[in-house]
Amino acid sequence: GVCAVPAWASRPRPPLPFGRMPEGGGAECVKVAIRCRPPSKKEIANNEESIVELTEAFTEEEQGTGQVILTDPAGKEEPAKFAFDIVFGLGIQQYQVYDAVGRQALAKTFEGYNGTIFAYGQTG
Repeated sequence: GVCAVPAWASRPRPPLPFGRMPEGGGAECVKVAIRCRPPSKKEIANNEESIVELTEAFTEEEQGTGQVILTDPAGKEEPAKFAFDIVFGLGIQQYQVYDAVGRQALAKTFEGYNGTIFAYGQTG
């Protein structure tokens, strides 16, 4: 197929230095977020127990305090603990995910900074 490039996209622009700092001095960095899906109908019908315990942290004040603990259902191994910048629980709404993750990344991209949101996993 043919991809049309808008005229404004082909105009020469000064290159942005890698790792450009936002004006005002605050550095932006990589943040890792996790969103845990609710149990499926099949999992509920099979009376399956959750092995995931979440400490939600998605507001600006809470970011960096999120935790996920995975428990061995057989009880043979110690629980595995993982820290995340942002943790969304089962009851989270899509707009809350956007507000916590997407809004700032998109705004900075429009200002000329590099921005990426990478999503991976089951969609339900």
